[in-house]
Amino acid sequence: MPDPTDLTQPDEALRQTRAIEEAGDIRQLLTRIADRLTENLPDAPMRDVNRLSYARQYAEAEHGYGTDMTRAVERALLRQMPRIDERTITRGEYALLLRARAGRTTRAERVSALQREAAQEYTAAHPREERVRAARVYARIDGNASA
Repeated sequence: MPDPTDLTQPDEALRQTRAIEEAGDIRQLLTRIADRLTENLPDAPMRDVNRLSYARQYAEAEHGYGTDMTRAVERALLRQMPRIDERTITRGEYALLLRARAGRTTRAERVSALQREAAQEYTAAHPREERVRAARVYARIDGNASA
């Protein structure tokens, strides 16, 4: 029989989503990267290696070197930062792309919003243990008093 405390793949994905949400706003980091690109050599060409470097640099600045949270935030940033591939684009133009992405909600934010809604609906539909226990105590008291 499997251990019920083992994390399944969906459980691990939800944990990482919550961790990223607690880590801070990915959109804020995208905006900060865009600011840096426009302030520092906006006419220079943007390369994919720069994209990778900025994602790691800003994740480490927020959460320290080599932590699990740093890696999770870096992956989330890279998912939001468009690949450059073979096209020629300046740092300023890439900053515009990042700002456009920063204006949209991320997948992690949508998942966490759905989790909050589900938790609220569940607690509204199912009374908490303390309330159930109190109701049982009051029922016993009323039952004993009427007998």
